[in-house]
Amino acid sequence: MKKEKAFLREKFVEFQLKVADLSHRLSTQEETFQAREKELYLSLFEILDAFENLDENLSAKEADFDKSGRMLAKNIRSIHKKLLRVLRGRRIVKIEFPDNKARMDHCKVIDTKAIHSMENETILSIVKNGYMNKEENAVLRKAEVVTVLNE
Repeated sequence: MKKEKAFLREKFVEFQLKVADLSHRLSTQEETFQAREKELYLSLFEILDAFENLDENLSAKEADFDKSGRMLAKNIRSIHKKLLRVLRGRRIVKIEFPDNKARMDHCKVIDTKAIHSMENETILSIVKNGYMNKEENAVLRKAEVVTVLNE
């Protein structure tokens, strides 16, 4: 009977060690996956920035385009919208500022201007859009903004 208990105790300890090892490996893999996923999103955000810059340039010169130029602009905007739809399907959305105030958890102030007729922290312009995961309520990239700072 003592041998059986010792054998079972040994097997139980082995099982616990295996469970601990597997749990550790799983958490390591989850962390690696999340890091790679965030890296992918950051790369996609850079592509979105390029599309937004391209759209601004196209809009400024679109009146001078011929038919094929307008079609090209339309196709570029279509691809941009598709990328945004793919991200929305993953619950990744652009950070909005409905009150037009900078929130440090959602944005990074890259420049300030003194405008005495406006309140401090009022957003004057968004240089780069920020994005967040709505499902996890996690900011993936802070928006880069220019705000009012009256001294």
